[in-house]
Amino acid sequence: MQNHREYRSKKKTALSLPVFIGAMLFCLLSPIKTSAHPHVFVDCSLTFEFNEKGLAGVRQKWWFDEMFATMILGDFDKNHDNKLTPDEATAMEQGAFVNLKNFNYFTRVLVDGKEHTPVEAIQFKPSVEDGTLVYSFFVPLNVSGNAKHTVMVAIYDESFYTAVQMDPKNKIIGPNGKLQTSLKLEPVAEMAYFFDQIVPEAAVLTMQNK
Repeated sequence: MQNHREYRSKKKTALSLPVFIGAMLFCLLSPIKTSAHPHVFVDCSLTFEFNEKGLAGVRQKWWFDEMFATMILGDFDKNHDNKLTPDEATAMEQGAFVNLKNFNYFTRVLVDGKEHTPVEAIQFKPSVEDGTLVYSFFVPLNVSGNAKHTVMVAIYDESFYTAVQMDPKNKIIGPNGKLQTSLKLEPVAEMAYFFDQIVPEAAVLTMQNK
């Protein structure tokens, strides 16, 4: 991830100004290891699902790049038929999804400006669509529909190992007639990371009583 260097020299060092400036620029402009460049590419879409109480949660769907999909399917699609049996799906969940809990499933949620933690994922279902691997899962939020709320959801990997492209046309399903909702994709400064240099795009949902 970040490549921080600490210089604790207690000795007096004769360092020329050009070398000092060059060193400072290197530290400022090269904080990421070469190995941290994206190795996995994901297209992601979100569906905000409502029930009678309000916002139940957000369903995510991830489409993986061909190289990663081929690798994972090679491990878990035992008969190589591009279909996942229940046993194969369970093995994939345990072997290639559960560990993402340690990274909050690359999901960050702010509800009215406050961090929503922990991020949980349920109803995991892998599949093969158009020859590539797809993950589908649900993140419960349980936001009451009795007041005005703003819910922001961003999907990103702070390690830069996985690059995520968000669908600009995310969806809303199921709000009752008493709720007014809007949904847009926009950069959210409150979610800035990597020394506040990177501002991710987030799906921003607003909901209120009519």
